[in-house]
Amino acid sequence: MNVPRDIDLGGILVAPFVRYLFLALVILIAVRFAVGRLGLRSMFANPPLAEAALYVCILASLIAFWI
Repeated sequence: MNVPRDIDLGGILVAPFVRYLFLALVILIAVRFAVGRLGLRSMFANPPLAEAALYVCILASLIAFWI
């Protein structure tokens, strides 16, 4: 099993979880752009809450399937 390693940024060790946070943010931005272009944003009663839930789902998927 391939275990993710800590990232060394100038002597500061950063946990692999931080990498997942940023990757999930990039994916969320792409999905947000696609949803906006397709005009699907009006389908949600509370779009910021839907985006937060989507971010958590993306992050959980990355952690579950990447490790």
